[in-house]
Amino acid sequence: MGVYALLALVSAVAMASSGIIARFSGLAAAELTFYRLAVGALCLLLFVGLSGRLALLKGKPDWRMALNGVLLASFMLSFLSAINYISLANAIMLVYLAPPLSAFIAHWLLNETLDLTDASLIVLSFFGFAMLQQFKFDLVLDTAQLPGLLLGLMSLCAYSSFLLLNRRSLPAHSQLQRTFYQLIIGACCVLPFLTGMNMPTTDDLLWIALAGIFPGFIAIYCAIIALQHLPTRVYATLAYLEPVTVILAGWWLFNESLTLLQLGGVLLIILTGLLLARRHKAALPEIVRPASVQL
Repeated sequence: MGVYALLALVSAVAMASSGIIARFSGLAAAELTFYRLAVGALCLLLFVGLSGRLALLKGKPDWRMALNGVLLASFMLSFLSAINYISLANAIMLVYLAPPLSAFIAHWLLNETLDLTDASLIVLSFFGFAMLQQFKFDLVLDTAQLPGLLLGLMSLCAYSSFLLLNRRSLPAHSQLQRTFYQLIIGACCVLPFLTGMNMPTTDDLLWIALAGIFPGFIAIYCAIIALQHLPTRVYATLAYLEPVTVILAGWWLFNESLTLLQLGGVLLIILTGLLLARRHKAALPEIVRPASVQL
């Protein structure tokens, strides 16, 4: 499958852990987002420092890093705010339009040719995702749900822009540097939303650390590396492993039901992801021999 496809899968699973951490920790949405980004940046700083590579973080962030930090925080906060007005299923359905949307935009703007087979596999992966949600999309354009719809669309646009901008990064900036500044800038963007925040308790510290390590540092770092090397269409399909992980974790950890329709969606997403990754590997065999992954 290739190391970069594997990193995309690791990112998706690590991203999914934020929902599990949120349920066990009981932290408020803005607090969890802040800890996820700020502690994630701290983890990266420790990782780079202990490996003697602090020099990689030198230099000012360019406008892409700054904007991606804003987009990262906007995507997370808009999604978490949307679920206050609309159902979780509807909010997830909106935000996960971002991966296929990004793949089609990349076809036009980034010259990533999308043939009929690739386009069909992307559509099938989204259909599998809709199966995970049991085709529940019952948004009503009334005054009660309209703010949720707008916030969901903001999350969709921010996530899609984040994916595309990380595809157009400058080679002069290291992956560690881009990850660090995006996490730090994203954390700063969340600060205004932390009004009335209390000091974390001793019981919170474990969840704060896990939020920074997994959906913070590991998820974002692996995503940035994968996006730099994988075509958007491949990353977009592999990203659907995140909702798959959430569904399976809910079934395993919280005794939530797993219907045959959802199980079919899981299998369809895995199958389309494997087929797209295999097609990409056949077209670009050097993917399995990476020249520089900064770990």
